[in-house]
Amino acid sequence: MMPSSWGMSSADIRAVENPISAIFELADDVNKEAPKIKKIVTYSTVFIGFWLLLDFILILATISSNPLIGIILIGFFILGIATLALIRQLNDFFKYYAMRHNVILSVRDADPVLYVPKGTTPVDRLRSYLGSRNPDMMRPLFSAPSPMVMRGRSGLMYQFDLYVSSDHGILWGFFGMGYPGYQLFVKQFVAAPRVEDLTAMKRGVEDVCSTTRMPPSRVIALWTRAKDQELSEAAYDLLTGSSIEYNHMGRKYVSTVELIIENEDGTYEFIPFLAEPHRSLPRAQ
Repeated sequence: MMPSSWGMSSADIRAVENPISAIFELADDVNKEAPKIKKIVTYSTVFIGFWLLLDFILILATISSNPLIGIILIGFFILGIATLALIRQLNDFFKYYAMRHNVILSVRDADPVLYVPKGTTPVDRLRSYLGSRNPDMMRPLFSAPSPMVMRGRSGLMYQFDLYVSSDHGILWGFFGMGYPGYQLFVKQFVAAPRVEDLTAMKRGVEDVCSTTRMPPSRVIALWTRAKDQELSEAAYDLLTGSSIEYNHMGRKYVSTVELIIENEDGTYEFIPFLAEPHRSLPRAQ
């Protein structure tokens, strides 16, 4: 038997009634402890940072008079840097876990059928839908000229039927920390998008992100499906198995191309379904 700690349930951990429910309960228990672990990570970071500063001062003071002590302090300094790097990875993991948990809950609690809102064009209707899901999109700090022609780092020009963005925070540009900004890319297709179309859209987003120096938060291929139109199996595999990667200061941010289908019966279909948090942040690895 294992003792109960960290405020976890005192029930016998071997007792499982419903495996699916038990998985969600376990995820909820871990998510409840995330704020406490975040505090521990913060305190540890501050303590180690203070020790590194003190250690650096001691190295300068002793390296000439007592080389042996200086070498030992240098070893502790290197160990401290490595520990800070591991703590940063731990912090990234819990951020990712908390976001993933919220996404799973939102998908589980989402309406089984999502209806297309009113609007003059498919892009206008999609923007209304996204605005109802993410209120931040309606704030003044977001700009959304439509359509939008953007230049990539390669010098090529790319057109998107909707582009929504907000600037990144100050610390992001210098240290890769804080708010990375928001970028929503939408491109409309009147026929079923082919593998070539999706691949070109993916490359265009990556090229533009190299210019804006922000990761893509959400990339949407909007398809207004007519009768007897079907998506190819190759395009489906690309949507579910491919991702967009953006690297910034040693951290990799991963997003995906989402196909939103506006059906003739006035409903939306998603491949894959992406839950939209109030602040979209791709995973940092």
